[in-house]
Amino acid sequence: MNRHSNGLTLAALVLAGLNMRPLLTSVSPLLGQLRQTMGLSSLAASLLPAVPMVMMGAVALLSASLMQRVPLQRLLIAGLTLLLLALAARGVIHDGQWLVVSALFAGLGVGVVQMAMPGVIRQRFAQRSAPMTGLWAGALMGGGGLGAALSPWLSVHFGWSVALTGWALPVLIAIVLWLVVRLPATHHAERIELPALWRKPRAWSLALSFGLVNGGYATCVAWLPDAYHRLGWTAQAGGSLLGVMILCQVAGALLMPLLARKADRRPQLMISLVCQLVGMSGFLLAPLLAPWLWAAIAGFGLGAAFPLAMVLALDHLPHPQAGARLVAFMQGVGFIIAGCMPFIAGQLQAFTHSFTSVWIMQSAVTIGLILLNLRFHPHSYHRAFGWTVD
Repeated sequence: MNRHSNGLTLAALVLAGLNMRPLLTSVSPLLGQLRQTMGLSSLAASLLPAVPMVMMGAVALLSASLMQRVPLQRLLIAGLTLLLLALAARGVIHDGQWLVVSALFAGLGVGVVQMAMPGVIRQRFAQRSAPMTGLWAGALMGGGGLGAALSPWLSVHFGWSVALTGWALPVLIAIVLWLVVRLPATHHAERIELPALWRKPRAWSLALSFGLVNGGYATCVAWLPDAYHRLGWTAQAGGSLLGVMILCQVAGALLMPLLARKADRRPQLMISLVCQLVGMSGFLLAPLLAPWLWAAIAGFGLGAAFPLAMVLALDHLPHPQAGARLVAFMQGVGFIIAGCMPFIAGQLQAFTHSFTSVWIMQSAVTIGLILLNLRFHPHSYHRAFGWTVD
């Protein structure tokens, strides 16, 4: 494969990643404005981050059959097109219920792209799959930061409708790039006997851990700007705070996996979870003392945990095909769990009229995650799925 072709694929990969999260992060800094202009209810506001995450999980659970029937490039273009249409539709939406419907279809599109991209990385960058996966995760989180930071500015200068629908433009550019890219033909992998994951407690434990970590991300994305807006901050300042958190997520996603060189991933996981606990506790106990510091620490921990969870799942099964299936199961169940977290947080806030209950919930969840991840000793991997150790 020539260098020009690889460079074009790399550019298409990064641009696709940048488009995966603005559908979530562009909304949260504008919640106050959306409540006033379209009468967005507390229920709809809670569903906006929850519905896309659940859709991502549903697509991941169906990934095996979809990828056997449809070429990867066609899946990518279909997912991006669905995302494009959903974002473009927001330009003519003036009702909170239809905004939730657009989030549903956007989440489906993102789920399809996220499902297909690991296969693309394995095809085109087989010898550099680890750094390319890190780059993909970094682009995904970086796009979320751009959505949070730029949407309030777009709203001030062009109106909230443009701030929401303008994110369709980079999706259109990504589609054009993927129409130009030519992926190699797919070869059918050898058939192996895979464990029934839904019967394995460890598969559910990994999915629960992945889901609760991503639920922390989704909760912050959905409610952090609004929490500080209620403390007197402007939409721009709240969006910038979320942008800082996501920028530190990118740093965590890129840096922490480089330190995970030993078979035991728990030390790095503990660091990431303790960072999350410190940040969430800061939002709870001293939200105005050092908000930028709490956002940075929590963001670093959330970003580091995402790729570490992927690596941890792959460590459990020796065959790449089996490992990929475990990751798909983990993401499928995990994203559904993650989608429930911002919804629960929104209902807690509506019931208590305070974000204190939200940060208490997140701190308690993080403590539970620390206890859960202590169980993932390397010696337990082969026993968890019945594999023999060579």
